[in-house]
Amino acid sequence: MRTTTWGFLRLFSVALSGLIFTSCIVSSGGSSPSKPTSLNSEEKVRLFASANFDRLKEDMASGQGEHLASLATLLSVPQDQQPAFFSFTKANFSLVCPSEQVTPDEMVAALTREMFTHPQFRVRVEQPS
Repeated sequence: MRTTTWGFLRLFSVALSGLIFTSCIVSSGGSSPSKPTSLNSEEKVRLFASANFDRLKEDMASGQGEHLASLATLLSVPQDQQPAFFSFTKANFSLVCPSEQVTPDEMVAALTREMFTHPQFRVRVEQPS
């Protein structure tokens, strides 16, 4: 019983932290601090990649994981295409993360470029500028 209670409390605190983090991000932009701004999908992807960069790189390199699944959802990859997306990120990892010095923004830009060249994922992204 004690382990179950601690597990629940730990899960609750992680969920609450995520909610607070999201609230801070949403309310920090815009001209009025009392009115939250709506983030577009590109901004959500960039913020997620920045906040979860190390774990996301690990998941992409292995072609599986919770962070990669979350990224797929943010990129609007349908559930039935996510296994192919996971394989795609694993196969293209060296192009998406070419060095240890790659930044989250560079990684997202490279992933977007690679997705645009792939027929299955091309429709999920806008043409890179």
